[in-house]
Amino acid sequence: MYRASLNVPFPTKTHKERRTSFKNEVSKDKSVKKHFPRFPAKPEALVPYDKIDERMKQLEDYLNNLLKIKLYRNHHETIAFLEVSELSFIGALGVKGMEGPVQKRTRSAYPRTAGCNICGCCDSGLCVRCHYICGDLCATWRSRWLIVKDSFVAYIRPKDGRVKAVILFDSGFDVSSGVFTTGRRKGLHITNMSRQILLNCPTRRTAREWQAYIKDMVRQKGADFTQRNRYFSFTPVRPFVKCAWFVDGKSYMAAVATALEQAKEEIYIADWWLSPEIYMKRPALQGDYWRLDKILQRKAADGVKIFILLYKEVEMAIGINSFYSKQKLTAEGSQNIKVLRHPDHAKAGILFWAHHEKMVVIDQSLAFLGGIDLCYGRWDDYKHRLTDLGSQVDGGNKFQDFMSLSLATHALAASVLALKSNGENGNVNNNTDGDEVYMQPTEENVKCNTPELERKSLFDTVKTRGKEWMNLWSFNSDEDEDIDLVDNTKDTRNMIERERESASILTQETLVCPEMSEDDLEKGMITEEPAGSKLWVGKDYTNFILKDFENLDLPFQDLVDRTKTARMPWHDVGVMVKGTAARDLARHFIQRWNAVKLEKSKINPQYPYLLPKSYNEYSHFELPGVREISASCQVVRSLSQWSGGFIDQETWEGSIHEALVDAIAKARYYVYIENQFFISLGSQSSQVRNQVADALFKRIVRAHREGSVFRVFVVLPLLPGFEGEVGTPSGTALHAITHWNYASICRGKNSLIMRLKDAGIPDPDEYITFHGLRTHSILNKAPITELIYVHSKLLIADDRLMICGSANINDRSLLGKRDSEIAVVIEDEEFKEGQMNGATFLSGKLCGALRRFLFKEHLGILGSQQPTIDVTDPISRAFYHNVWRRIAKSNSEIYEKVFHCIPSDQIKTFKDLNNEIYYPKCLYDPEAAVKDLEGVQGHLVMFPLEFLKDEVLTPNPMGVQGMLPTSLWT
Repeated sequence: MYRASLNVPFPTKTHKERRTSFKNEVSKDKSVKKHFPRFPAKPEALVPYDKIDERMKQLEDYLNNLLKIKLYRNHHETIAFLEVSELSFIGALGVKGMEGPVQKRTRSAYPRTAGCNICGCCDSGLCVRCHYICGDLCATWRSRWLIVKDSFVAYIRPKDGRVKAVILFDSGFDVSSGVFTTGRRKGLHITNMSRQILLNCPTRRTAREWQAYIKDMVRQKGADFTQRNRYFSFTPVRPFVKCAWFVDGKSYMAAVATALEQAKEEIYIADWWLSPEIYMKRPALQGDYWRLDKILQRKAADGVKIFILLYKEVEMAIGINSFYSKQKLTAEGSQNIKVLRHPDHAKAGILFWAHHEKMVVIDQSLAFLGGIDLCYGRWDDYKHRLTDLGSQVDGGNKFQDFMSLSLATHALAASVLALKSNGENGNVNNNTDGDEVYMQPTEENVKCNTPELERKSLFDTVKTRGKEWMNLWSFNSDEDEDIDLVDNTKDTRNMIERERESASILTQETLVCPEMSEDDLEKGMITEEPAGSKLWVGKDYTNFILKDFENLDLPFQDLVDRTKTARMPWHDVGVMVKGTAARDLARHFIQRWNAVKLEKSKINPQYPYLLPKSYNEYSHFELPGVREISASCQVVRSLSQWSGGFIDQETWEGSIHEALVDAIAKARYYVYIENQFFISLGSQSSQVRNQVADALFKRIVRAHREGSVFRVFVVLPLLPGFEGEVGTPSGTALHAITHWNYASICRGKNSLIMRLKDAGIPDPDEYITFHGLRTHSILNKAPITELIYVHSKLLIADDRLMICGSANINDRSLLGKRDSEIAVVIEDEEFKEGQMNGATFLSGKLCGALRRFLFKEHLGILGSQQPTIDVTDPISRAFYHNVWRRIAKSNSEIYEKVFHCIPSDQIKTFKDLNNEIYYPKCLYDPEAAVKDLEGVQGHLVMFPLEFLKDEVLTPNPMGVQGMLPTSLWT
């Protein structure tokens, strides 16, 4: 009947001859002809029992031959009968699950959009059917193809195979059928924390079959996501995960670039800020080859799908220009690079919160995360250089040059006097004497808003392209002078050739070696760069406290004058995970991408829904010089309705906070923290609600009562990373963050140190110590100094556990309802012999190695052939007091004597600022100052707990910042 319904015309003779071939099975033996099996005419009820096998063979032959005919094979009825679709046999998505046609009701994704609800009358509960009457009257039903996989449910549009929705298995996943839950006898209701759909099945039996199959799949394959996991995380603990860590941006970005080059299918990137022109490997001796946008465009041309999620900033407040980043990445016209920015502030009503994740996922098999954005200012190494003049020869030792240098490197202090001057802004020239230098603010000290993108002329375009190469190789403060693109000397040419050869050839010794020793890893991370090459090009050379970013559409134009201004070094930590943990990170990205797609580009086919891969097979990656250690791993995050697309506004996840508190509470010997902020008050505070400081307080009090040795190391930036001058109206944001940091540490009854003293601990320094990082250098033959900006989001406990990600210690990152964050909890599975308080202790090969590396870097012994300091035992009195705190105090005293740094314990009021900047030793006796600086060891200094203690640092209630909610700062 089916073939008759096709209205096939009477066949011609030629057609009859051709058709005879279809009546025989295709066989390798062409001489043997078999008749095409006809569909059995006898009803199955009349088939005797002993003929069942024969009947099955007839049906099998019939279907096999039917599928060889294109007309029948592609017919929608055949596809529906076999339950196959475009996603059925994609191996990466797992085994084929149940599939079939359904009717999907429109506007059922969110309950609030289901219909008019007849002014609330349908909520009376008088009748089950009454609740759904609005949907029956107003909604429409559309044909969809439902698919069940091992970790999600999806449906596609049959006419073109386009995925129209993806519902991930999560703790809120549920499926139900029947009139009492769906309002329809043949209804099927599927819901999770982010979406719900109402389906109508062909029969009631089909609906029950769907319900039973989905529940079985959830129980057998999806339990990892639906069960209650540790820390209330969306993923479980994953054992035997290959992990690695990276200290500072150099090693991290190099590994990311190498991994991107090996991508075969897809790349996911989520960043707070992404700079397309950032160089991932330096120096850039191969031109633009290792520039981020070039890497992505190269992979897109190879067919790799690239999806990028960027935070859409409030342009009046933050100058990261995400619109330019999106425009630049998609400018080449590649259809394989998709960029979404979120949130739309006016539409979503989200003005104060941000997407703060920093993660890269490749083929859903390898992932990087931590505190390092792929943007300007993040690339650095253990040296934390202050200058970068490239091949330019250092200038003379003129006194006026030295005075102008002192102004630039102490901009925060000098700006206080500069604001008192009545002179006009202008550039400092060589004819200006020392006194005039102090009274004139330079032009680059004045912040300008990033202008709108303008159409450039052809000449401007050529000029900009030319500057790209000029900045790579040499620096000249006069832009009108002719600049050689490359130093055409024999040594430089040889250096370029060596770099090209080393970049293109990977010897057997450079491939990933899981057995790489800790010493080998340390040597690999402290490699030297060729002399004469510039490492920070254009906007990448920055001091963002002195001057915030502007004109980002001119990436190779310097932001500050590098002949007068020191850059601000950047200290950060990142990690890499493979396998199941990488799948979990990809799952987080997919959830966020699909939520933004549904909100902003629901009907735009250029932005597809993403599908999570099965947890079966993973791509293989070779990362030169990366020491991979097996460890257990759990992904944790901060996510809420606005950032993750949850249906309920009261639904959020704060598993990072739970992990931090638990790690502190269970630590036996020490807790080491590096973080950008420390904003955490006692449990009695109503303004700050996270419990990190409270957990530290309870653990220290317990150690004091037990009489046990317990140490807490906290490393923070000496000043918040906001543009502004201390003691002036421009420093309001800087003052506000400083206030909350000190209120959490040592000022006020809810501060940690005051609470410890009130609990009967006379000397909290015995248990907890706060530090910053600072370095110094020589520019124009004069000493300079600058703080090292600590941006890490790291906690290490007992050499066995670490938490690394994007979350700061403040309410914004930890409560879950504010900024979106991602982190990973790593616990060692492999150990080596170590020491704790003089006793033998098994130290983790991953977490313990990271702690030792950081201690060596901060104490200045990294790479030393014969180190004089042993960092094996971090809690012994000999190390804690006689090494760690002694060196920090000594360095602080030297910097105070030579530079009179800001911040300082000697500056207790804004008035003291004026007294401190006149007579630093570096000005009146530079030779003695240089000799004193020889006594500095490493970068570690004490955190100045007395800084501005007699000032009120909260914003003026009558000012703009004072009218903003406190939650913005905390």
